[in-house]
Amino acid sequence: MLTRREERLLRTLRQRRARDEEGLFLAEGVRTVEDLVASPLVVRFAVAASTLGDTPRGRGLVSAIEARGIAVHEVDERDFRGKADTETPQGVLAVAEIPRAGLASIPLDAEPGVLLVLDAVQDPGNFGTLVRTAEALGAAGVVALPGSVDPWNPKAVRAAMGSSFRLPVVEAEWEALEPWLREHGVVTVASAVGAPRPESLPRRAALVLGNEGAGVSADTLRRSELTMGIPLRGRAESLNVAAAGAILLHELLR
Repeated sequence: MLTRREERLLRTLRQRRARDEEGLFLAEGVRTVEDLVASPLVVRFAVAASTLGDTPRGRGLVSAIEARGIAVHEVDERDFRGKADTETPQGVLAVAEIPRAGLASIPLDAEPGVLLVLDAVQDPGNFGTLVRTAEALGAAGVVALPGSVDPWNPKAVRAAMGSSFRLPVVEAEWEALEPWLREHGVVTVASAVGAPRPESLPRRAALVLGNEGAGVSADTLRRSELTMGIPLRGRAESLNVAAAGAILLHELLR
């Protein structure tokens, strides 16, 4: 049975304050928990609906969790729905420790070496999608500036589809990030609507994407060495930040 503390964690970890205080986050869904269990992150415990074992994939997941010595608490379907964060839960969730990665965890040895910097990106779906895109395209890591959504928000974790368990995702302020970028020879490239493509792209770059509504902040633009936009030939005035990020990352990394 779940202890009172475990029951409380399942409720409170939906809030950022509790995640910060406990150093824990929630992962929900079959694919997400599969990736979590396959990662080096520390998993405290898992909760499974009684119906999870009805499929070979579900039984395999329970076996994989137990093989790591992680407790799996089985509850009935109705009880699980009350604990889940999604409208159509898949029957499994887990509580894991937030990796305390710093800027030094971002590898910049290879070239092109590109990292993604998110300046007040507030939608968890966009944030998670950008983390997933960064891993897929070969970025070295993701840095979340103040004002961005919590990288370990349950919705952001689900949208990242396991990428946040493998790719360094770091929270930092410009006061720490700027000298670190300079020390590693990284050029800061800010995304800006209408900005032309630079004639030559840096081999080491920090691509900065801004807030969904306001774009990159004035402070970030002041700190940036280059700006870069996407030619829009249709009538739409702008792109979703996740779509724009995919295009610009591809340009810098190809």
